[in-house]
Amino acid sequence: MITVETTDTGTRVTIPKNEMPPERLNSILDWLRLETIASRSDLSEENAERLAEEIKSGWWNSNKGRFIKSSDQ
Repeated sequence: MITVETTDTGTRVTIPKNEMPPERLNSILDWLRLETIASRSDLSEENAERLAEEIKSGWWNSNKGRFIKSSDQ
């Protein structure tokens, strides 16, 4: 049984080892860490989308040769 204990300084969640595989638990913990970071960010959704597009565009410009043969070959 999963138990939750709240104190003045935090919350403790206890999950028995036999109730959740370690890789699934790590996925949940990664999500919680990401949520914590995101909650402290003042990045707007619009700016986040713009940044994501810049990153994808930069990646594509660096890697498109791996997927599309150049016409001058």
